[in-house]
Amino acid sequence: MWMKLKNAKLRNKLMVMLALFILAPLVFAGFLFYRSSSNFAAERADRESLQALHLVRNNVDQLLSEIENRMLAVYDNELMIEQLSLMDGRNLKNSAAGAEDSVNRFLRESLRGKEDIDSIYLLARSGSMYFADIKGSGLFKPILQEHPEWTEEIERKAGQIIWLPTYEMPPNNYFGYATQYIPAGMLVKDVTDSLQNIGVLMMNVKISALDQIVERVNVSPHGVILIADSGGHMIWHRNDEAYGINLAGQPFFKEMVSSGDSLSLQNIDGEMYRIGMVQSEYNGWHYFSFIPQSDVGKESGSLKRFFIVTLCVFALLFVLLASLTTHYITKPIRQMAVAMKRIQKDNFEYRLQAQSEDEIGLLQSSFNSMSSRINDLIQEVKEISEQEKEAEVKALQAQINPHFVYNTLDAMNWIAIEREQPEISSMITSLSDIMRYAIRPGSPLVTIREELKWARNYAYLQEMRFEERFEVRFDIDEELYEYRVPRLLLQPYLENSILHGMGELESGGLIEVRMKRQENGQAIVITIRDNGSGIPGDRLQLIRSRMAHGIGMYNLNDRLKLEYGPEFGVQVHSVYGEGTMVTIVLPAIERLGGTYDEQQEG
Repeated sequence: MWMKLKNAKLRNKLMVMLALFILAPLVFAGFLFYRSSSNFAAERADRESLQALHLVRNNVDQLLSEIENRMLAVYDNELMIEQLSLMDGRNLKNSAAGAEDSVNRFLRESLRGKEDIDSIYLLARSGSMYFADIKGSGLFKPILQEHPEWTEEIERKAGQIIWLPTYEMPPNNYFGYATQYIPAGMLVKDVTDSLQNIGVLMMNVKISALDQIVERVNVSPHGVILIADSGGHMIWHRNDEAYGINLAGQPFFKEMVSSGDSLSLQNIDGEMYRIGMVQSEYNGWHYFSFIPQSDVGKESGSLKRFFIVTLCVFALLFVLLASLTTHYITKPIRQMAVAMKRIQKDNFEYRLQAQSEDEIGLLQSSFNSMSSRINDLIQEVKEISEQEKEAEVKALQAQINPHFVYNTLDAMNWIAIEREQPEISSMITSLSDIMRYAIRPGSPLVTIREELKWARNYAYLQEMRFEERFEVRFDIDEELYEYRVPRLLLQPYLENSILHGMGELESGGLIEVRMKRQENGQAIVITIRDNGSGIPGDRLQLIRSRMAHGIGMYNLNDRLKLEYGPEFGVQVHSVYGEGTMVTIVLPAIERLGGTYDEQQEG
């Protein structure tokens, strides 16, 4: 046997050596791994699930810490603490005028820039409720009354911030579907008067704040992550119907929480699950991952198939390698390596001499073509780069500033006047005024007189564009002309009435814009009414829930409610086939001549 191998051809010797010293150990190792792949897949699933839970826990703890710091900021405002103390029943005679406004303003400021926080409430000892909630307090009050244990638990903690179980708010006028919130609360103490209790501060955190953290984490194809507090109340679950479930009675919860084990294998509803648990030292919440054993089995089966295919591929590759190694392949390959090193040193003029017409010879010829092509491309890139620089310079030189546009429009206007084209002159003048108004610098608040001038110009151009198929009428009380409103306030509503309401009318269209003050003089009511095609009921509902085109119509609504209170905002009413009416309620801001911030404080 040895003599036969000794006298065999070199090609056969290399094939036997490769099979004996490389392929055989690889096959043996693959066989061992094949048998242990199930345990390997399970251990990896457990390890990765715990890593995912630690990541989720750390991110959630950081989020909760930021929210708690927001709550503790109440003590940074000594003026507000004094106001609360004055409004307390013990000091009711000393209450200062405007104290309630100061508290409400502080609560609104606490929400500014925090999209994760839905609302904030302060329950004073006197029984008064102060809040910052664009939905008003009518939705949260019943929920608070259903859970008197919340305030009792907050008072027992004596100033410590506690996180309460997640609750569900039913569908309402603001959201056409049920929404979930995580409440946090703490007892506010009067740091200026022997730490007397002066109220309870509560924040409602949107469940979407946790959605953004947890939903991006996937432990397995059918795996689930959930969060529960120490009492088993569900804090987060991807299924909204699970929030009413209490895990305290579940065997896995009792076993893992009492023993502190981070991993467990449990039978739940007839299916085996690998359960991982991580507890937060920050607030005691438990983070669970549930991985079906079937997912682990599929993964181990995939590993087994992968290694079988890999071994077959390697076996064929080794046979091919043993066959090719006996030929003169290594020499031209070394020549190719030398040529590539020269290419790396920017020597693109170097060429290989093809010594055969087989694949190696073709590779050498292709290498020569590639090096030539690379050299050509480098030259092209240099030329293109120079051309791009020249184009950028020309583009900068060709920029047209707004003054050039205004002067051009002015010249066009005079030409129209000289040629006795009054309609063209009027349209050019209106367009010029609209452009100046839209891009001029300055305060975001303008007088109603200025806004009305823009709106009339805009309406005039649209009437001319649609060949006077509709008319825009303005009914404005002149005593309102010097009051201040946001710039381009009417633009989105006029545009919607014209494009969507008047688009199908041939004639007889009417859009009425009216402004008047409320009887108490504290607000301005603006109505935009049209007799157009109206909005179908289902589409109107989608627009109100921000799920369809028309979201921009409610940007002003959110801004007004956040800055001035829930009594201000925008409402849309429409009857399909009859028309649409938009009602805007604004605070009456007089022209004081100060800055925008000063006007807000006034």
